[in-house]
Amino acid sequence: MVTFAMLLAGTSLVVQVADVVPRLDVASTCRAAIALAGNQGRTVESCVAGEEAARKELEKDWAKFPGAERNQCIQTAAKGGSPSYVEIIVCLEMMRDSRVRKEAPKEQQPKPTTPAATRKP
Repeated sequence: MVTFAMLLAGTSLVVQVADVVPRLDVASTCRAAIALAGNQGRTVESCVAGEEAARKELEKDWAKFPGAERNQCIQTAAKGGSPSYVEIIVCLEMMRDSRVRKEAPKEQQPKPTTPAATRKP
């Protein structure tokens, strides 16, 4: 019985976390990215600034995405230890595009074309 109660409590925590854009440690992500890429003219500061701009964009559009998609993208971005707001945006956009394509009415989907050689005049 305790396990079930803990499961319910954990579930509500996930939903609450997804209600707002999470705070990520992008400075460590940027340091790791710059170290991996070498000195190619990009600084940790410019990387962090880009991540913060991405966070602001996420805050603006966050409520437009379903909670399940937000949760999945947050979890995906957190794997590997280098979370990124840019990665969350890309994930959410791909999830949205996939969902929209699946939900599109059949009339709007492209119809198969018949090769000209097999058409009847």
